[in-house]
Amino acid sequence: MGSLFAIGGCGSGSRAPGDDEPPLSGGEEEPDAGSSTTGGKGGAGGGAGASGGAGGATKMDASAGGSGGARGGAGGNVPDGGVIVPPPPIDCAGALFCENFDTYPTVTTIADRQKFGPWQATLKTGATMVLDGLQKVSGSSALHVHIDNTVTAGGRLFASGNRPIFAAKPTHLYGRMMMYINPNGTSVHWTFFGASGPAEPSSPVAGIHTQYILSSLAGRTPNTYAFVYGQSNPAGYHDCSSRATTQMPSTWACVSFELDSVARKLRMYKDGAATPILSIDDHGKACVPPTNVNDPWYGPVVNQLFVGAWSFHPMNAPLDVWIDDLVVDTKPVSCPAPPR
Repeated sequence: MGSLFAIGGCGSGSRAPGDDEPPLSGGEEEPDAGSSTTGGKGGAGGGAGASGGAGGATKMDASAGGSGGARGGAGGNVPDGGVIVPPPPIDCAGALFCENFDTYPTVTTIADRQKFGPWQATLKTGATMVLDGLQKVSGSSALHVHIDNTVTAGGRLFASGNRPIFAAKPTHLYGRMMMYINPNGTSVHWTFFGASGPAEPSSPVAGIHTQYILSSLAGRTPNTYAFVYGQSNPAGYHDCSSRATTQMPSTWACVSFELDSVARKLRMYKDGAATPILSIDDHGKACVPPTNVNDPWYGPVVNQLFVGAWSFHPMNAPLDVWIDDLVVDTKPVSCPAPPR
């Protein structure tokens, strides 16, 4: 496999000689909430969509688990004894942003542009987005996004505006989420979490929109954790990336992160391990031309978060992603210990 894998939002690029990764195409940036897209068919659905539910951040249910449904039953891992043990939820008391997707009794199927709690949805034809209990870690529901085979589509929830997490104009965030993927379909690039805003004021591109994005970069390989960087520079969109060697499993996993815009330091961890599965210091390993791979990843003053699943290239197979117990803060956030 070639050493270069340039992809971000995703722009057009070229492969190094001998690189067996598929060529990139597109030119689109990460969509913002409220973009003109329409919901489509596919995947597990729910009842009629509705707006409503409690506003603001929510505190996770202290009890874990509950029975599941299709695609693996109860939301947990199966140890050698054969008993399903859900990963424990974390106590998010005092966290600036915490979401367990359990406080919206009127929300099932989520429509494009729908608003509930701190969220506004963006949905594109070929994907569905619901709150359901087919897989979950705590309480009754998790966010579930399905993307059909062969399509370029997705569903996301965006949070912005008057929220405690944004009040101090943060440039250094920590967070974690529980994520379950099954079926584990791939595309060249799909995203599951991001933080964005104007570049922090000490950078030479202060005020330009920038994004730190947690993603999968796969190509012909299984889904693999990655960071992607986007910068909406007037001279041309900066579209850069760096990929871990750790593959994304079809079981519950806790993904935690640190995003430091001023130091340009990004870390991603899995299941509470002390050693990161991916580290970025100043810049990543690849960029879509003409951006130089050594160009710094100037980070944002964060004023928007998103969570969900969105593919920027046609899917090679269907993808279903559940996300639960999301916590974002300005102090370190830990993953629960994996079940034994």
